Amino acid sequence: MPTLFGVDIAGIINRELGPKLLPLTLTGYTAGTRTVGQLSGGTNPTSSTATGRGFTEDYSEGQIDGDTVKVGDRKVVILGASVSLIPAPGMTVTIEGVAYRIERVKRDPAAATYTCQVRR
Repeated sequence: MPTLFGVDIAGIINRELGPKLLPLTLTGYTAGTRTVGQLSGGTNPTSSTATGRGFTEDYSEGQIDGDTVKVGDRKVVILGASVSLIPAPGMTVTIEGVAYRIERVKRDPAAATYTCQVRR
């Protein structure tokens, strides 16, 4: 993890807040190769998973524009030092038993948190 001004802020936040937050699973997918002789059969994607900690939050009515942020979208804030994968659009995050697709991700300068716009 990167440091900010020589301080492992992400590690400190994870150590202090992590045990108090919800467990989550982050899943990323990588396209595979086509099966020989099955050109129209698609690829054989592989997945990578990582567990971590975070919390969910609803968007306010003023933030929902129907285009970028739709009704039903939520925020999942992931502690950066709690996961071994970097959240990215297209990944899945499962928290409180609900799986969401990540649409957008914002990271703070210390990579202490990743704020993900998610959709069911």
